[in-house]
Amino acid sequence: MTCNDTDWAEDVDTYRRAVAQDRERYPLYGAAAANITPCAFWPHEPAEPPVEVSAEGPRNVLLLQNRRDPATPHLGGRLLREGFGHRARLVSVDAGGHGVYVFGDNACARNTATEFLVEGALPKRDTSCGASAGLDRQLDDEARHLRAETLDRLRSTP
Repeated sequence: MTCNDTDWAEDVDTYRRAVAQDRERYPLYGAAAANITPCAFWPHEPAEPPVEVSAEGPRNVLLLQNRRDPATPHLGGRLLREGFGHRARLVSVDAGGHGVYVFGDNACARNTATEFLVEGALPKRDTSCGASAGLDRQLDDEARHLRAETLDRLRSTP
């Protein structure tokens, strides 16, 4: 996200209220994400109007979202999925952290996304992936092998 993407609030109290609200909603990270940024003082208007999210458009949108992502809460993924309508699927992963695919350790999310990228077909419905057994840096040999296979499969796809 950059300052030219959207019209940012310029009133400091807007951010003060958002910080207080998000501190309650998301006690681990919320206040930081809602805080004022230099974009509030950006002297230029947005470069172009915001993209409208609707049910119209390509029918192959796959969204991957961790349930406890500190930077982009799961609610945002659900709302985006709702906006896309029947042309999208949401893969919700029982994990924290920002980012799901390839370098995460969730086999369900990795396999669902790889299948979509290689075969081009969306899952039949939204998918919920359970928690993984270990942290990414503690992958066992089998998980490392599966990750390598995933990366090789993606590299060989035209």
